[in-house]
Amino acid sequence: MRQETPVAIHVQSFIHNGSEEESVEFTSSGFYYVRNGKTYLSYHEEHDLGKIKTVVKITEKEILVMRSGAIQMKQRFIPGASTLTQYKLPFGQMELRTETKNIQSDVGGSEGSVKLTYNMTVGENQEHVHNMTIQYKEETKA
Repeated sequence: MRQETPVAIHVQSFIHNGSEEESVEFTSSGFYYVRNGKTYLSYHEEHDLGKIKTVVKITEKEILVMRSGAIQMKQRFIPGASTLTQYKLPFGQMELRTETKNIQSDVGGSEGSVKLTYNMTVGENQEHVHNMTIQYKEETKA
């Protein structure tokens, strides 16, 4: 059985689309745990379409973001590589191509962070540059 540590999660993402910039930021409660030498963060997101469970698997060479619920996807981030995923929504699905520029992870212990820089292409031509940071900190008991 894995030992899960309750953590506060803070996600911040900046999305550049040509001259436009959008930011997405939220906090959530979740868990940090290590299984088979790999670090995991799990948390829930509230979305316009419903609740989404997100699991982030962190290794030295790649980061995998798995989402289930109102949105379903498995998105791999491998520096210098281009990956494809199907982004499944209640009303259909889209193909996403991710070209990862950089990943940084500082995990272990009671707090840490993961930083991702990547280009994402939606469909054939809609390209966005993403800078995303996921931070966690062990929740203290009151």
